[in-house]
Amino acid sequence: MPYCTYRLALKGAQVIRIEALQGDPNRYVGFRMAGEEAMNSQFLGVNAGKQSITLNLAEKRGQQLLWELIEKIPADIFCTNQLPKNYEKLGISYEILSSLKPDIIWVGLSGFGPERSEPAYDPIIQAMAGIMNETGELGRDPMLAGIPIADLEAGNQAYASIMEALYKKGKTGEGSRIDISMLQCTTALLSTKITNHEFGEPVGRNGNRHRSFAPVNTYPTKDGFVIIAVGNDRQWANLVANPEFAQLNNPDYVANRGRIKDIERLDQALREIIGTMKMEELIKMCKNSGIPVAKVATVNDIMADPSLRKNMVRAKDSRSGYEITLPLDPVIKFSEEKIISFPPRLGEHNEEILTKYLDYSVETIKELKNKIIG
Repeated sequence: MPYCTYRLALKGAQVIRIEALQGDPNRYVGFRMAGEEAMNSQFLGVNAGKQSITLNLAEKRGQQLLWELIEKIPADIFCTNQLPKNYEKLGISYEILSSLKPDIIWVGLSGFGPERSEPAYDPIIQAMAGIMNETGELGRDPMLAGIPIADLEAGNQAYASIMEALYKKGKTGEGSRIDISMLQCTTALLSTKITNHEFGEPVGRNGNRHRSFAPVNTYPTKDGFVIIAVGNDRQWANLVANPEFAQLNNPDYVANRGRIKDIERLDQALREIIGTMKMEELIKMCKNSGIPVAKVATVNDIMADPSLRKNMVRAKDSRSGYEITLPLDPVIKFSEEKIISFPPRLGEHNEEILTKYLDYSVETIKELKNKIIG
């Protein structure tokens, strides 16, 4: 849910995080920002542009305070990633909140949806959704994807569902209940794999190769890895027309099926040739020949790429002067670096939110501290 709401914040939405008194556990994971407690790297990445209030929803007074906010803040959306079994006892179920605001868009993101209230983390969902079994080298252990793909895809689908619900609300004035299952979102990514399975084609780990086209793989050059993806016989003919690859101009390799059949020897031959070349000369040659090729980029490369860097988001902490670079919006391109507010400290906006929307006095807020709002 943090990634979904981060995307909303990038679009200009006011996003208020409601945290337990001890804060989001991710606040304490990763490197500390300038040594500050509860401002760690795992939290900072997708929480810029938001506000933070703390509420003890285990207490009835904390729930009542939340309900007051739901009624009085001009909010369209309520999002939660609590376990479904906790919705009712924390006072955040769709039934409760929609009774206060009938047109609310309520979003519950969990591992398995409301029918199965079990905790789930990204690695567990990747395993259960078949992603791990499709990732890695043939004959070796299953592997996690290099990014938390289950978390991110669930966030993306929540964001898309919210856009649909906002459109519906604009047309009809009606709210929506949206339940997002991480398992369902991640399993949906197996679209081609499921079709292949239905047709009796092999599935499972295949490394960086493609089951249907060859050669597609990563290869080491003298100064780094590249990936080459030959997608048809014409591209192959273009490749072996270059003197460096002329020795592979074999009649058995003219058609893709011949290359697939002999992929082990073909890949080894390609590794030997490419290993003698510098990355820049190989990439230039492939591009001149119309062959899809790319450097296997590192995060350092991404950060140094001006075409990507200009679309990245920046946030600066006015208190410490600390600056961070944040994930770019996956769709919109900005003409220059976008600046948004720094990720909030725990409960940073308690007083601001309660006075602005509930007209609470400073004395009332003091009375709520420690037990109700921290």
